[in-house]
Amino acid sequence: MNYEEALAYIHGTKKYNTKPGLTRIQNLLADMGNPEKKMHYVHVAGTNGKGSSTAMMASVLMHAGYKTGSFISPFLERFNERMQINGEPIPDGKLAEMTEKAKKHVDNIVAKGMVNPSEFELLTAIAFDYWASEKCDFVSLEVGMGGTYDATNVIECPEVAMIISISFDHMHYLGNTLTEIAGEKAGIIKEGGTVVCYADQPAEALAVIKKTCEEKNARFIQPDKNAVEILEAGMFGSRIRYSGIETTVPLMGKHQVYNAIGVIEAARALREKGWNVSDEDISLGIAETKWVGRLEKVHEKPECIIDAAHNPDAVRVLSEAIDTLFSGKRLITVMGILADKDYAYCIPEIAKRSGIVVATTPTSGRALPAEKTAEIAALHCKEVYTEDSITKAVDKAFSLAGEGDLVLICGSLYVIGLAKTYIRENK
Repeated sequence: MNYEEALAYIHGTKKYNTKPGLTRIQNLLADMGNPEKKMHYVHVAGTNGKGSSTAMMASVLMHAGYKTGSFISPFLERFNERMQINGEPIPDGKLAEMTEKAKKHVDNIVAKGMVNPSEFELLTAIAFDYWASEKCDFVSLEVGMGGTYDATNVIECPEVAMIISISFDHMHYLGNTLTEIAGEKAGIIKEGGTVVCYADQPAEALAVIKKTCEEKNARFIQPDKNAVEILEAGMFGSRIRYSGIETTVPLMGKHQVYNAIGVIEAARALREKGWNVSDEDISLGIAETKWVGRLEKVHEKPECIIDAAHNPDAVRVLSEAIDTLFSGKRLITVMGILADKDYAYCIPEIAKRSGIVVATTPTSGRALPAEKTAEIAALHCKEVYTEDSITKAVDKAFSLAGEGDLVLICGSLYVIGLAKTYIRENK
């Protein structure tokens, strides 16, 4: 099996529409010898900020000297980004090797009458097997969606569980209230565990997390958002001081400051459990975090930022950044969003802050057509263009950008991932 065949096999499991539950991945991992039991975990759930918190936590653990796997969902430019060791995506050849190995186990359990795992379950099992085969000490493990029935929740009690900002997304799977959604996210809390909660968690979600911790005899930790000092903030991120630690959060936005202080609390909880994680490891780990697709600067002249804001809470965060960090700049926005997102809220919020909008169509069967995005944007922005091709939309935005303007590419990951690759290779 080569790399292309491996991807075709993994994506081919999309045809298995399976009901929620952990039985399928448990069966597969048991046949593989339970590789997931060979590592320690920081398990990260939430709606927005999971990926950046997972990356910060992995960076801290690496600086502490631990061989660290990380799991992110979805990827931005290449599929291999989804499973990493010490910040490096799995090599093409290794992914092919691990997938071929996993296929034999899938065939084996199916031959025994067990149900074929879904794409995400298969991917998660491959990742566990990869980290175990490379003898990782820790994994910074991002939940795919929800928590209770997410394939990553097959692990036993993690060293720390982190529940990042909870808001509305994937309501058709997780529920229509914050209480219901938080209940799914809190499913990663296990008996006797340690839980770090987002510093600015909505009260409705916070109540569910606290109650679950009480029921599971889990230790509850929440950073004090009023105790963090923001010493400086700008396009570079934020320089902060919190609980005796001074560091630079290299990711823009106040929400990333709150994510960082959650990581500080999680890392100190690890130290209390006997893991060798110093304050210096925490400070350097956060400062040297590399994370993509969230207020990420990808070009200098014209200045260009990409952001995968695709739900109301993420758009509010992006809007705050536009109003503060980018104040005074004319915004030329390339936007493409999926039809199953709350586009009626998301498009106007960005369009009314933009001088120009170039609407485009994400490369997904769930895409909202560029014409519909443009129609909504035109109600809030005087100058709107339509380009079905993402690369043509980027070219259009760059051609319209003058000195002092900011090009913002936002919405679906299907847009910003392709745009980032195109800008790097052609601009």
